[in-house]
This record gives sequence, C-alpha cells and structure tokens, in this order.
Amino acid sequence: MIGDGRHIALVTTTRADWGILQPLAEALRDDPHVRLSVIAGGAHLSETHGRTVGEIEAAGFDIAATVPMPLEDDTARGTGHALGAACGGFADAFAALVPDLAIVLGDRFEILGAASAALMARVPLVHVHGGEASEGQIDEQVRHAVTKMAHLHFPAAQAYADRIISMGEDPARVFAVGSLAVETIRTQLVQDWAPIAIELDLDPDKDVLAVTYHPVTLADDHGVAPVLALGEALSLFEDMQVVITGVNADPGSSAVADGMQRIARTHPAAVVVPSLGHGRYLSLVKAASAVVGNSSSGIIEAPALGTPTVNIGPRQDGRLRAPSVIDCAETPNAIAGALTQALSPTAQAIAARCDTPYGAENTCRQMVQALKAVPLDGLLIKHMHFKGAERSVDDMAVGTTSLEVVG
Repeated sequence: MIGDGRHIALVTTTRADWGILQPLAEALRDDPHVRLSVIAGGAHLSETHGRTVGEIEAAGFDIAATVPMPLEDDTARGTGHALGAACGGFADAFAALVPDLAIVLGDRFEILGAASAALMARVPLVHVHGGEASEGQIDEQVRHAVTKMAHLHFPAAQAYADRIISMGEDPARVFAVGSLAVETIRTQLVQDWAPIAIELDLDPDKDVLAVTYHPVTLADDHGVAPVLALGEALSLFEDMQVVITGVNADPGSSAVADGMQRIARTHPAAVVVPSLGHGRYLSLVKAASAVVGNSSSGIIEAPALGTPTVNIGPRQDGRLRAPSVIDCAETPNAIAGALTQALSPTAQAIAARCDTPYGAENTCRQMVQALKAVPLDGLLIKHMHFKGAERSVDDMAVGTTSLEVVG
C-alpha cells in the first residue's frame, strides 16, 4: 500500500489483465494522492499457468493480498468451485484492506467473484473494458453482469460506452478513454525481438507466427476440434517458426492445452511458452508475420502493432475490428486460406497502416484523474437512466410496459 490519499484496490487474476493494467497501476502507485493495493489471484498463483505473480513483484509492486483458487479441475463443476473460492477470497481481501474503490478489468469468471465480493462489502466498483462483446464464450454474460455491478466505467471505445449507457448506466459515470494496451504500445518502446527469440531457441531472422488459442466456453467440446484443425493448417507452413502461448484457465483448458502441445510436437519449429510476460508478448506480436488464434490480443493489440490477425471461430464475435483482422471458420482449409491471405503483401501493407478502433489520447491520465476526482459520497447508489427521463425507475408509474433506452 503506497501513498496517503484515496485508497484504491486493483484486482488482477491473469497475465493478460495485468499486462493491460500495469501502466495504470504504475500511475496510481506513483501518485502522492493515492494509496494503491494490488490484489493478485487466480492464474497468477498457479504453477500450471506460469505463476505470473512474480511478474507483478518484478515490476516493483508489493502484493497487498492474494486470492488462491482451485484451477486444476477445468470442468464446469470445478470452475464453479473456483468462482466460489474467488468470491470468498476477495471478500476476505476487501474486509482486510477496506479500499475506497476497487478496479477490475474485463470479463473472466474470477472477476465476477471479485465484483460480487465488492458489492457485498459496499466497495464501489470500477470496470475497465466493459460494453464489449465476445459472443462465443461465457465471458459475454460475465462482462455485462459486472457492468451492472459497477459504479464507474472505462470502456475502450465510444461504441462500447454507448452500449453501457443503453444498459441504463449513468452517462456521467461512463468514460470512453480507449485501451490502456493500445496507449502502452504507442508510448513505450517495444522490446527487441532478437534476444527473446534466441532465449526461445528460435532464429530471430526467420519468419515467426504468434499463436494463442483459448477454450471456447460455449462450444460443446470447448474448442478442441478447432485446435486439431489449426494444427493441420499450420502443418502447411513448416518453413515458419511458431510460438504458442499459454491457455486461459477456463472450462476445457486442459484438453485445449494438450492439443496445443501436440501442435508443438508435430511442427518442426514450434515452441510452447506458458507465459511470455506482457512486454515480451508485445515484442513477439510486433515481430510476427501474423497472429493466429482466437484471443482478444489479436483484435486489440495486434492491429496497434501493425501485425495481421487470423481470428478463428466465434470466440471474439461482436468485437470491433480493425481492417487487419481476417476472420475464418474453424476448418483446416479456412485457417490455411486466411493465413495465406494474412501473409500476402496486400494484407501486410493494410496491417502496417491501419487504425485501431481502440485508440484514444491520454488514456491512463484520464483514468487517474477520474479515479481521484469522483465523489465517493453517494457513489454506491445507482439509478437506471433512460432517454428523456428525469426520474428513476422507482419513481415511474406502476403499469409502465416499455421504456426507450439510450441506444
């Protein structure tokens, strides 16, 4: 805990959300008017997923509280128990720390546990990257549930801000600030790929593909069949190096991870890395000829780095896309065709000059200013806001059957 002013807890449960939140954490840590407490849980504490809590500590942060979760059982039942552990663990953390605000990012099931605990603890919730869509996964429902629990919103694009407002949230509490990840790419030097490639026993001068594929939590097989299709497609590109990053701790993760390991065993120049760390991952993406898989990083970070994306299947359906994103079906021929297109001079040129829909100016500074300035009194009270209505829902006449919301 650092600083003497407003006490803000920042929740992180995966390498992915920490990579996005780290610049905000640094700005809050260094602000004399803020006390920052970092709460790390979930995959950060899991050996299977690289125990990435060390990356937080290596960045100079003390961990104020940890929230272990049983992630070994990736069945629906096991994930439900992990969600319960998340809720209980974050309840303990908030009771011990008593923050003025709690920040969560995104849509993972662990965040639902943190949000529920904050709700019961009467800690105002700040939601980053709300309003988005990813219709092929459970995260879609989690994200919108957290939006309705949250009291302040920092969406990454105006279209997402509009969606949050259409859900009845107060426009005065919604700040379309852009993506922290995109701002990081624009304002910080991306690491040199060559030493990272050598560390991974790869040739830094040879073409490389960045492959990230996560479970599709609304699919019956959680996306195992598409992994087999991906492997078959990649076998047609044996002259290219392949770096496969770790799988999210989601239902079906072990089967998907096994499939990715099979790809690494059969491809002549493929490696699996459980966690590169955010900085090294951005270096890989920038150096890569293409990003392949179904991760949001292919939608948000890759276009900002000038790299084409082959986005497989429905996991990211509904998200805003840059022109450099090529969507394809989950078949070997479709994936191979999309990858061939991504490697073409035309697609490479489009990626090199395309704009991302997630960019904005001074994202981190805007967030810090809002977090410091928002009045805490009355923040826990939420009213449904409707277009043209000056009254809350509770004040409206009984028998009203329809309301026009801001859209």
